[in-house]
Amino acid sequence: MNTKLLTLLAVSAFAAVSANGQETPAAKIEIKDLKLEAQQTPQIQAANIVDKKWKPKTWLEVSMELEVKLPRDSGGRDGSLAAMEVKYYLALNQTTKEGKAIVLTGSVSYQNIPSGESHTLAFVAPSVLKRLLQKDNGGKTDVKGFGVEVLVGGALLAGKSSTGSQWWLDPKTKAPSEMFAYEDGGVVSKAKTPFAPFWGDYDVPASDK
Repeated sequence: MNTKLLTLLAVSAFAAVSANGQETPAAKIEIKDLKLEAQQTPQIQAANIVDKKWKPKTWLEVSMELEVKLPRDSGGRDGSLAAMEVKYYLALNQTTKEGKAIVLTGSVSYQNIPSGESHTLAFVAPSVLKRLLQKDNGGKTDVKGFGVEVLVGGALLAGKSSTGSQWWLDPKTKAPSEMFAYEDGGVVSKAKTPFAPFWGDYDVPASDK
Protein backbone atom coordinates (compact mmCIF):
# COMPACT_ATOMS: atom_id res chain seq x y z
CA MET A 1 0.00 0.00 0.00
CA ASN A 2 1.45 3.42 -0.98
CA THR A 3 1.19 5.43 2.22
CA LYS A 4 1.88 8.70 0.39
CA LEU A 5 -0.88 8.24 -2.18
CA LEU A 6 -3.63 10.14 -0.37
CA THR A 7 -2.26 12.06 2.61
CA LEU A 8 -3.82 15.13 1.02
CA LEU A 9 -5.39 16.06 -2.31
CA ALA A 10 -6.02 19.71 -3.14
CA VAL A 11 -6.60 21.58 -6.36
CA SER A 12 -5.25 25.13 -6.55
CA ALA A 13 -7.46 26.49 -9.33
CA PHE A 14 -10.14 24.03 -10.18
CA ALA A 15 -13.13 24.45 -12.50
CA ALA A 16 -15.06 21.27 -13.19
CA VAL A 17 -18.14 20.46 -15.20
CA SER A 18 -20.59 18.23 -13.39
CA ALA A 19 -22.58 15.38 -14.88
CA ASN A 20 -25.54 17.67 -15.59
CA GLY A 21 -23.33 20.15 -17.44
CA GLN A 22 -23.30 22.83 -14.75
CA GLU A 23 -19.94 24.44 -14.05
CA THR A 24 -18.70 24.29 -10.44
CA PRO A 25 -16.85 27.25 -8.91
CA ALA A 26 -13.07 27.20 -8.72
CA ALA A 27 -12.10 26.06 -5.23
CA LYS A 28 -9.40 24.67 -3.02
CA ILE A 29 -10.30 22.23 -0.25
CA GLU A 30 -7.81 21.11 2.36
CA ILE A 31 -8.68 18.46 4.92
CA LYS A 32 -7.08 19.65 8.14
CA ASP A 33 -8.08 16.75 10.38
CA LEU A 34 -10.04 13.49 10.31
CA LYS A 35 -11.10 11.74 13.51
CA LEU A 36 -13.07 8.69 14.57
CA GLU A 37 -14.90 9.01 17.89
CA ALA A 38 -17.30 6.92 19.96
CA GLN A 39 -20.50 8.64 21.10
CA GLN A 40 -23.14 7.34 23.48
CA THR A 41 -26.79 7.71 22.47
CA PRO A 42 -27.93 11.09 23.89
CA GLN A 43 -30.71 10.93 26.44
CA ILE A 44 -33.27 13.68 25.90
CA GLN A 45 -36.14 14.21 28.33
CA ALA A 46 -39.47 15.67 27.32
CA ALA A 47 -42.76 16.39 29.07
CA ASN A 48 -46.18 14.86 28.36
CA ILE A 49 -44.93 11.49 27.06
CA VAL A 50 -44.77 8.06 28.63
CA ASP A 51 -41.14 7.36 29.52
CA LYS A 52 -39.53 4.10 28.40
CA LYS A 53 -36.54 2.34 29.93
CA TRP A 54 -33.55 1.91 27.64
CA LYS A 55 -29.78 1.81 27.80
CA PRO A 56 -27.57 4.13 25.72
CA LYS A 57 -25.51 2.38 23.06
CA THR A 58 -22.33 3.26 21.20
CA TRP A 59 -22.36 5.14 17.90
CA LEU A 60 -19.30 5.81 15.76
CA GLU A 61 -18.75 9.41 14.68
CA VAL A 62 -16.51 10.51 11.80
CA SER A 63 -15.50 14.14 12.24
CA MET A 64 -13.73 16.06 9.49
CA GLU A 65 -12.22 19.53 9.72
CA LEU A 66 -11.68 21.22 6.37
CA GLU A 67 -10.74 24.57 4.93
CA VAL A 68 -12.40 25.95 1.81
CA LYS A 69 -10.77 28.66 -0.30
CA LEU A 70 -12.70 30.37 -3.08
CA PRO A 71 -11.51 32.88 -5.71
CA ARG A 72 -12.72 36.45 -5.61
CA ASP A 73 -15.26 35.94 -8.37
CA SER A 74 -16.90 33.25 -6.23
CA GLY A 75 -17.00 35.42 -3.12
CA GLY A 76 -13.51 34.87 -1.77
CA ARG A 77 -13.44 34.83 2.03
CA ASP A 78 -17.11 35.82 2.13
CA GLY A 79 -18.25 33.17 -0.34
CA SER A 80 -19.67 29.68 0.08
CA LEU A 81 -19.82 26.46 -1.88
CA ALA A 82 -23.41 25.61 -2.75
CA ALA A 83 -22.84 21.90 -2.21
CA MET A 84 -20.30 19.12 -1.86
CA GLU A 85 -20.46 15.37 -1.44
CA VAL A 86 -18.39 13.40 1.06
CA LYS A 87 -17.91 9.67 0.63
CA TYR A 88 -17.06 7.79 3.81
CA TYR A 89 -15.25 4.44 4.17
CA LEU A 90 -14.79 2.45 7.41
CA ALA A 91 -13.11 -0.97 7.40
CA LEU A 92 -14.23 -3.20 10.26
CA ASN A 93 -12.23 -5.88 12.03
CA GLN A 94 -14.72 -8.39 10.67
CA THR A 95 -14.88 -10.52 7.54
CA THR A 96 -17.59 -12.26 5.57
CA LYS A 97 -17.84 -16.04 5.16
CA GLU A 98 -15.87 -15.55 1.94
CA GLY A 99 -13.04 -13.94 3.89
CA LYS A 100 -13.61 -10.38 2.62
CA ALA A 101 -13.13 -7.53 5.08
CA ILE A 102 -16.35 -5.58 5.65
CA VAL A 103 -16.27 -1.90 4.71
CA LEU A 104 -19.04 0.48 5.75
CA THR A 105 -19.71 3.18 3.16
CA GLY A 106 -21.99 6.15 2.78
CA SER A 107 -22.31 9.35 0.74
CA VAL A 108 -23.53 12.51 2.44
CA SER A 109 -24.37 15.69 0.53
CA TYR A 110 -23.66 18.93 2.40
CA GLN A 111 -24.88 22.39 1.46
CA ASN A 112 -23.81 26.00 1.98
CA ILE A 113 -20.21 25.29 2.97
CA PRO A 114 -18.62 28.63 3.92
CA SER A 115 -15.19 29.74 2.83
CA GLY A 116 -12.70 29.19 5.63
CA GLU A 117 -12.76 26.51 8.32
CA SER A 118 -15.75 24.21 8.77
CA HIS A 119 -16.61 20.71 9.95
CA THR A 120 -18.67 17.75 8.81
CA LEU A 121 -20.07 14.90 10.90
CA ALA A 122 -21.32 11.46 9.93
CA PHE A 123 -22.33 8.43 12.01
CA VAL A 124 -22.61 4.66 12.17
CA ALA A 125 -25.59 3.33 14.15
CA PRO A 126 -25.24 0.76 16.96
CA SER A 127 -27.70 -1.50 15.15
CA VAL A 128 -25.41 -1.64 12.11
CA LEU A 129 -22.40 -2.46 14.27
CA LYS A 130 -24.27 -5.18 16.17
CA ARG A 131 -25.46 -6.88 12.97
CA LEU A 132 -22.02 -6.94 11.41
CA LEU A 133 -19.85 -7.46 14.49
CA GLN A 134 -22.35 -9.77 16.20
CA LYS A 135 -21.88 -8.08 19.55
CA ASP A 136 -23.23 -5.11 21.48
CA ASN A 137 -21.47 -1.77 21.74
CA GLY A 138 -18.86 -2.08 19.04
CA GLY A 139 -16.45 0.84 19.11
CA LYS A 140 -13.31 2.44 17.72
CA THR A 141 -11.24 -0.68 18.33
CA ASP A 142 -13.47 -2.53 15.85
CA VAL A 143 -12.36 -0.22 13.01
CA LYS A 144 -9.00 -0.87 11.37
CA GLY A 145 -9.08 1.97 8.87
CA PHE A 146 -11.25 4.88 7.71
CA GLY A 147 -11.17 7.55 5.07
CA VAL A 148 -13.07 10.17 3.07
CA GLU A 149 -13.31 11.61 -0.43
CA VAL A 150 -14.61 15.14 -1.00
CA LEU A 151 -16.27 15.86 -4.34
CA VAL A 152 -17.67 19.04 -5.86
CA GLY A 153 -19.68 18.76 -9.05
CA GLY A 154 -18.69 15.11 -9.25
CA ALA A 155 -14.95 15.91 -9.27
CA LEU A 156 -12.59 14.80 -6.50
CA LEU A 157 -11.10 17.83 -4.74
CA ALA A 158 -9.65 16.31 -1.57
CA GLY A 159 -9.26 13.11 0.36
CA LYS A 160 -7.69 11.68 3.49
CA SER A 161 -7.49 8.38 5.35
CA SER A 162 -6.23 7.07 8.66
CA THR A 163 -3.56 5.05 6.84
CA GLY A 164 -2.45 7.75 4.41
CA SER A 165 -3.63 5.85 1.32
CA GLN A 166 -6.81 5.11 -0.61
CA TRP A 167 -6.88 1.56 0.74
CA TRP A 168 -10.44 0.97 -0.55
CA LEU A 169 -9.40 1.37 -4.20
CA ASP A 170 -7.85 -1.15 -6.53
CA PRO A 171 -4.45 0.41 -7.40
CA LYS A 172 -4.77 -0.70 -11.02
CA THR A 173 -8.37 0.14 -11.86
CA LYS A 174 -8.90 2.96 -9.30
CA ALA A 175 -12.33 1.43 -8.68
CA PRO A 176 -13.48 0.05 -5.30
CA SER A 177 -11.40 -3.04 -4.61
CA GLU A 178 -13.08 -6.42 -4.86
CA MET A 179 -11.07 -7.46 -1.80
CA PHE A 180 -13.77 -5.88 0.36
CA ALA A 181 -17.46 -6.48 1.05
CA TYR A 182 -19.19 -3.09 1.03
CA GLU A 183 -22.15 -2.15 3.23
CA ASP A 184 -23.55 0.88 1.44
CA GLY A 185 -25.57 3.20 3.66
CA GLY A 186 -23.72 2.09 6.78
CA VAL A 187 -22.55 5.69 7.29
CA VAL A 188 -25.27 8.36 7.53
CA SER A 189 -25.58 12.11 8.12
CA LYS A 190 -26.12 13.61 11.56
CA ALA A 191 -29.66 14.58 10.50
CA LYS A 192 -30.62 10.90 10.45
CA THR A 193 -29.47 10.25 14.03
CA PRO A 194 -30.45 11.25 17.59
CA PHE A 195 -27.57 13.77 17.45
CA ALA A 196 -29.43 15.97 14.95
CA PRO A 197 -30.32 18.79 17.42
CA PHE A 198 -26.84 19.10 18.91
CA TRP A 199 -23.75 21.30 18.38
CA GLY A 200 -25.46 24.20 16.68
CA ASP A 201 -23.46 25.64 13.79
CA TYR A 202 -20.33 23.57 14.52
CA ASP A 203 -20.89 21.38 11.46
CA VAL A 204 -22.25 22.25 8.02
CA PRO A 205 -25.79 21.03 7.29
CA ALA A 206 -26.55 18.00 5.18
CA SER A 207 -29.04 18.35 2.33
CA ASP A 208 -32.41 16.59 2.36
CA LYS A 209 -31.35 14.04 -0.27
